[in-house]
Amino acid sequence: MSEGKIIEIYNKGISEVIDVIKTLSNQIKEQNSQIESLTSRVKSLENQVSKNSNNSSKPPSTDGFKKKTKSLRTKSGKKPGGQEGHEGSTLELSDNPDEIEIHGVDKCDICGESLQDVTPERYIIRQIVDIPDIKAKIIEHRAEVKKCPKCRRRNTGKFPDGVTNTVQYGEKVKSVAVYLTQYQLIPYKRGSELIEDLFGISLSQGTMVNLNNKCHDELEPIEANIKDSITNSLDAVHFDETGIYIDKKRQWLHVASNDKYTYYEAHEKRGKIATDKIKILPNFNGTAVHDCFKTYHSYTSCKHALCNAHILRELNAITELEKQMWADPMKKLLIEIKKEVDLNWNVANTLTLDKTEAFEERYDRILKDGFDEDYSANWKLYSEKKVKKSTSLNLLNRLSAHKEEILSFMYNFSIPFDNNLAERDLRMAKVKQKVSGTFRSVEGANAFTRIRGYVSTVRKHGLNTIDSIISIFTNNPVDPTLVY
Repeated sequence: MSEGKIIEIYNKGISEVIDVIKTLSNQIKEQNSQIESLTSRVKSLENQVSKNSNNSSKPPSTDGFKKKTKSLRTKSGKKPGGQEGHEGSTLELSDNPDEIEIHGVDKCDICGESLQDVTPERYIIRQIVDIPDIKAKIIEHRAEVKKCPKCRRRNTGKFPDGVTNTVQYGEKVKSVAVYLTQYQLIPYKRGSELIEDLFGISLSQGTMVNLNNKCHDELEPIEANIKDSITNSLDAVHFDETGIYIDKKRQWLHVASNDKYTYYEAHEKRGKIATDKIKILPNFNGTAVHDCFKTYHSYTSCKHALCNAHILRELNAITELEKQMWADPMKKLLIEIKKEVDLNWNVANTLTLDKTEAFEERYDRILKDGFDEDYSANWKLYSEKKVKKSTSLNLLNRLSAHKEEILSFMYNFSIPFDNNLAERDLRMAKVKQKVSGTFRSVEGANAFTRIRGYVSTVRKHGLNTIDSIISIFTNNPVDPTLVY
């Protein structure tokens, strides 16, 4: 074989090897890209599975039976039970017992001498507090019919207001039916059974529905007053929403509340269409406390304050799932500021300027460390175009953009640290669905929201719930917006 042929074969072999190397190199690059993508996907799925009520907005009910998560609460150092100086609520002897039973001594225990004519030196008293047998009270109203001896006209006596049927239920029966179903969240069937067992009154489920609808109708003007009171408030008002099912469709229950009033409204939508229709936020000029849902920030006529309980849970997630160090100092800082506010709230309306500036400086320093740490951990991902931001970076951006709203509780003690009031007001709607099932109709959901808002409001005013519901079935309903 000639030398030229050998060189040709050699060069061809080298070219083929180079092509193979290039092909393998491209495959390795493609595989590396897939590995990075799958690694990111696995991490995302692992983080999703690891989320619980301690590091996300998931409710505690989703935690299941696995190991309990760490609570955001810290130990108070107090012993369990009643604290020193706490007023006890133990049973006390009544000065006016309803019934007295005398247990006499007929003869001496030792000699047998009769003691029937001996006057007692004293009595040892023991009392039993119990509920008497409950029996329905039937009041019969009789209207006289008299014929005038002069003109021969028959005259009939007038029944009291509200006595319109031959046989009807009284206000207390009606109020108990509403109280059990709308406040204690007992289903109609079990509510009907409870009323029959306790009072011997057979109340059908249909009647209970009608009583709730009647209460709903009568509360319309009072609900409007509650809504106006919240809308016109210049102080902090809490806003939140949660999913509910009405007629097998997922809808949203919106709440607006403060320490005096609670207003609910169900709507098909969660966002701005719903809040515009409700008409509280568009006309509100106070401070809206919420969880940074984008819709709430679209209203600029009011101030905003963010829920730090949500932020603390997200910081937990950054520490536990992203393994970034900056989140824990930020969490400790927010808790420290809250403790400082709690120590000073009864002597001032805000922290002193030097304390405020010191806390702000620490806040900014932790943010800078956070941005540096996140970029160091994810710089390769951020160098690619159209890459999704990390959970850590999203939270850092929010902490930076909404610093004043997050720290508003430090600047003004009337602003709460969190949005827990709204969450507590919404919690019973979730309990309602777990205990009694979903709402079968829009009418049933509307009855619940209006009655529940009224009951929540009267309780915030320290009024008796059943007495307030009784008043709805009379001509003199209790309006909590007129109670000072």
